[in-house]
Amino acid sequence: LGLIATLATFGLLLIYIGLIVFFVWFSLSFAKMNLIGNSLKVSKDNFPEINKIYHEIRSELSYEKDIQIYIVEEGSVNAFLANFFKTKFIVLNSELVKDMIGSDNNRIQMKWIIARFIGALKTKHFRITFLRLIFEYVEKIKIFNFIILPYERATQYTGDNIGMLVTKNVEQSIVAFNKLLVGNDLSAKINFNGIINQGIEVDNNSFFSFLARAFSSHPHLVNRYINLLAYAKKEFPEQ
Repeated sequence: LGLIATLATFGLLLIYIGLIVFFVWFSLSFAKMNLIGNSLKVSKDNFPEINKIYHEIRSELSYEKDIQIYIVEEGSVNAFLANFFKTKFIVLNSELVKDMIGSDNNRIQMKWIIARFIGALKTKHFRITFLRLIFEYVEKIKIFNFIILPYERATQYTGDNIGMLVTKNVEQSIVAFNKLLVGNDLSAKINFNGIINQGIEVDNNSFFSFLARAFSSHPHLVNRYINLLAYAKKEFPEQ
């Protein structure tokens, strides 16, 4: 009876996991169709300059899988990467794109944005996404988030660094990050000394800082900014 109960329980667990997988696949497929129907896909016909940057980065990082890039008219979105199963796409905000095409410096900024996403994928940083999704749906084992989320936060730092490594341009990488931080119009007004002071303030309140990021898959933007400066100092001291 104990064996039968064990097998039955395991069978139910497999069914439950199967339903989760189906729900995630269905939801993402639905969201992707909405994205395709309501946004503009970057291609050789639309925004060919961004398409060229994308292919340059894929070649430079030897990343063979295809990633689709979409531009949306949505003020609350800067840029994000979706990566579940075989579906990978980057979503860019129209205001972000508007200020990152044209001049050589703007091109470098866009290169940093795209390279940080592809770089994270290249280093297999999203390998545990499927497990995290299962954990999110199984409330009883949410404690595992304390193991997974710090790993995911670390991948964001590495993605930023890879973006700078690809562009080899400290100034424009920082400018691109500034635009993610406060938007195009205010990015030129940022003084990095002020951000460093914010980082110190966060460190001085380490307990509450820990609580603030404990359940987040992304580190504080201020910490990402300071990490990027530290990486620049190490890899590009002449700049």
